[in-house]
Amino acid sequence: MSSGSQATRSPGADLVLGRLSERFPVPDKPRLAPLDELVLTILSQSTTDENRDRAWRTLTERYPAGEVGEEADGASPAGPISWESVLRATPAELEDAVRVAGLANQKAPAIHAALERLRAEAGRITLDHLEEMSDEEAIAYLTTFRGVGVKTAACVLCFSLRRPVLPVDTHVLRIARRLAWVPPRASADVTYTALSRTVAPSERFRMHMLLITFGRSLCLARAPRCGECPLEPECPRIGL
Repeated sequence: MSSGSQATRSPGADLVLGRLSERFPVPDKPRLAPLDELVLTILSQSTTDENRDRAWRTLTERYPAGEVGEEADGASPAGPISWESVLRATPAELEDAVRVAGLANQKAPAIHAALERLRAEAGRITLDHLEEMSDEEAIAYLTTFRGVGVKTAACVLCFSLRRPVLPVDTHVLRIARRLAWVPPRASADVTYTALSRTVAPSERFRMHMLLITFGRSLCLARAPRCGECPLEPECPRIGL
């Protein structure tokens, strides 16, 4: 199939939103404080939601919030974890706490480095100052942290700050390629920029959540269930 025919057959964002909205409810996601969302997203890298959540529960059990003198991160409650206690943990202790999420020797140092830097910059461990930044400034700032790429930064903005950004995880990237919204080998960062141009700001959260559900239930990485897909008539099936 030529690139021209791929582009002609590619369904638009409005059509995709409409079809997926008819098929799936839009999942809700609890709003966490920015720092909580940042660490949770770091834990989610290259692992399952189940393992991410198990690592998060371990952190809440070993380093519970509520110590005297602790402050909340932003206007929301301080959350379930004492980041001051996490910062005081030894590298081995922190690695052990997040081991179930995988890549603990990378994720634990990234979390510790972020907490240490925030303490040095703000005098306390907080990401309150993201509220004062534009989307572009916040993405640029967060991606200077160890282990934080555009996807992780976009998750913080989307889920915690409720900014109109569309994070590109493995599901979103796979579907965008299959729908010919981006070239077959487009990176996640290229896809993020492309979707920012084609999906209306007011629809980016909904699009992200629907694509996640779609990717987990029908548009699977292996053996996608095309016969049950609401987009099957328009899908160019790139890569299949």
